Amino acid sequence: MKRWIVLVVLWIVVGVPVVLLLGFLGVPLPFGIAWILAFAAALLIAQQSFLDESGPWPPPPPEQFQRGSDVSRLAWAVDARTGVVGMALRRRVSALADRRLGEYGLSAHAADADEVDAILGPGAHAALVAAEMRRPDLERLLRALEEPPVRPNRSPSATTTPERA
Repeated sequence: MKRWIVLVVLWIVVGVPVVLLLGFLGVPLPFGIAWILAFAAALLIAQQSFLDESGPWPPPPPEQFQRGSDVSRLAWAVDARTGVVGMALRRRVSALADRRLGEYGLSAHAADADEVDAILGPGAHAALVAAEMRRPDLERLLRALEEPPVRPNRSPSATTTPERA
């Protein structure tokens, strides 16, 4: 607030002599005042920042857009020769498994292997944390994810609704 008062007083102190000088040179008083106000408005506008400088600098590079559809990428996700599952399909299956385990308050990488195997079936934890996922592991996981969840002795989290009697 104090800054604005100083600016207004400064413009009056500078503007009055300029208007008087323009009046002495034959410029009408309202015309001189209008030009002084227009010049003051232009300077105030020029002081503003029109760029958003609140974010991190330098800005992160734009994300790479993958061409093609998910269907085509997932169709070639299993190597026919070696049987190794590609990263795109593995990420999707892992996300589905994490979502299923999240209903019980578990994570595939942080939970005990027995707890994960009790929910998703035998060998599920080993398949999710292994360096390479193979076709039989993928088929076993997909079969377990398609079936209704197995209810172990653990209670589900509050996000699931209890069955009505």
